[in-house]
Amino acid sequence: MEAVMQSTALRYQLFMEKMNSVLSSKKVVVTAALMVVAALALMIQAHAGTGGTSFSAVATKIEGWAQGDLGLAIVAGGLIFGVASMVFTGRGTVLAIVVGGAVALYYGIPVLINIFAATAGAGVAKTLIVSGAHAAGVL
Repeated sequence: MEAVMQSTALRYQLFMEKMNSVLSSKKVVVTAALMVVAALALMIQAHAGTGGTSFSAVATKIEGWAQGDLGLAIVAGGLIFGVASMVFTGRGTVLAIVVGGAVALYYGIPVLINIFAATAGAGVAKTLIVSGAHAAGVL
């Protein structure tokens, strides 16, 4: 039984070493991220084009949350955390990430809703993915 456990542990260790070497390549990570974005864009496009009313209700609810009191609470908590982190570490990186996230939370949801609307989603998503792949040097 112990030999089986050691063999399994060795296989797991070899697998993790291979994954570490694969994921250390920037091109592989960027390509995987672009593939995930493409798959999500196609799934959203397929859902958005199947009738419209259910997606519209969900999109409106999420937009209301992001731009309403919930979004404000998330941004305020993030800013408090970012400022505290900046004070204690002396670096503004966390604060910059939080401010970027706040801007993305407020403006990003309406932009995504318009991009992935049933009329223009796939064309815009394809353009974004291809230009991102070119910028990353994948294509």
